[in-house]
Amino acid sequence: MPAMSKTSAHPLAEALRARLGAADVLTEPARIAPYMTEQRGQFPGQGRLVARPADTDEVAATVTLCRQHGATVVAQSGNTGTVGGGSPRHGDEVVLSLERMQRIRSLDADDGLLIAEAGCTLADLQEAAAAAQRFFPLSLASEAQCRIGGNLATNAGGLNVLRYGNARNLTLGLEVVLADGRVWSDLRGLRKDNSGYDLRDLFIGSEGTLGIITAAALRLLPPPRSRRVALLALPRLEPALALVRTAQAESGDAVVGAELMSAEALGMGQRLDDTPENPLPGSPWYLLLELATADPRADLDEALAAALEPAEAAGDLADALLAPTEAAAERLWRLRTAIPDGQKRAGASIKHDISVRPGYIAAFVPEALAAVTELDPAVRPCIFGHVGDGNLHFNLSQPEHAPPEAFQARAGTFHRAVHDVVRRFGGSVAAEHGVGQLKRDEVARCADPVGLELMHRIKHALDPENLLNPGKGAAAAHAASAAPPGSGAPS
Repeated sequence: MPAMSKTSAHPLAEALRARLGAADVLTEPARIAPYMTEQRGQFPGQGRLVARPADTDEVAATVTLCRQHGATVVAQSGNTGTVGGGSPRHGDEVVLSLERMQRIRSLDADDGLLIAEAGCTLADLQEAAAAAQRFFPLSLASEAQCRIGGNLATNAGGLNVLRYGNARNLTLGLEVVLADGRVWSDLRGLRKDNSGYDLRDLFIGSEGTLGIITAAALRLLPPPRSRRVALLALPRLEPALALVRTAQAESGDAVVGAELMSAEALGMGQRLDDTPENPLPGSPWYLLLELATADPRADLDEALAAALEPAEAAGDLADALLAPTEAAAERLWRLRTAIPDGQKRAGASIKHDISVRPGYIAAFVPEALAAVTELDPAVRPCIFGHVGDGNLHFNLSQPEHAPPEAFQARAGTFHRAVHDVVRRFGGSVAAEHGVGQLKRDEVARCADPVGLELMHRIKHALDPENLLNPGKGAAAAHAASAAPPGSGAPS
């Protein structure tokens, strides 16, 4: 398919205005600027046209018109992604924003089912569930800005994965606009259906490369009735996972969050004015545990005590602090959620969103640290993440007083060093943020080639003209891996 040229941009804009209305087809630089701003600033958008359809029919019409005019489409929800997946790579790509699609179509509290459009923010869905005395457990630091369409397109994880799973585990059905403009819809909300392939799971996590999610049927759960949050100071890394598993067993699997933080990472969070002081200073590692349950009879204090007392007796726990109130619990969580913004204050950073089997974390971390400090002994590791499911943010901050540009220029070298260790442990270099543009080449280098080929075949079957988000995700990684050395990866 030929790319949309600068001279053909005007006819497409006029065709879209005729279908969507003039107010929702944006071409002025000042109006499209927010859609071109990428979260980490590494992949600024190069598009010149933004379409803002109001419903599924308008999404389908937009895709059809773009196809007819030879333009590719980049779907965007809240634009809070961190790997450049929602950022247009050139001026001939049309940003299709789902932000106007904010309707909650239905909510059945007894059935535990909420059907929402892709432009609903995650916070909106949480509030709607709470108003119906139900609970939607997906929780992210960006939940006031991110939208459920993007959460599903990237199979978002977040802070409650350990107990409730990724976005995939909370989804019962989807409505999707395909690359040819047709709509596939299965919003029946069935818990069991073995009548064919699971198409829902095909689109979840596909980063907008196979279809554009316009609505979803989501699971609602009984709300937690009791909650306990504890900060644990660890003398070393090794006891962390055992503490999580013991807490799960003693509480009847009530552990909803288990966040590992190095002292360095926690210290970076302290750079923010609204971050409380570390109440348990002096340890190299910290574990933040949250237990919550809908069972009013559960004694979470007793469960925590049963988990922590043996660890303390064995010398595996240096200190512990149980939040006495909800306000105190939020202060402890702020220690964790402040880390990403605190790392920004520390200068340039190189980030790795990796996963290994949880049981390998204690061995992976020192090996990865050795690999990066061999490259630069002054690098400042900032390690935190979800120890219970093996997903770590193995981030690196620039050395003190070093030129940030020089540090960022070495990103590829650091990526390869960390990812080579991930490969040795059988892990993933793209755990929860997706592939986007950032990780395309590293996924091509590290992932199973047979799996990449299968994903490429699926992409070609559903989007043979490469209309949807070209150059992004795993299918593009296959193209990069198949390209001859030095040829440059095709898009």
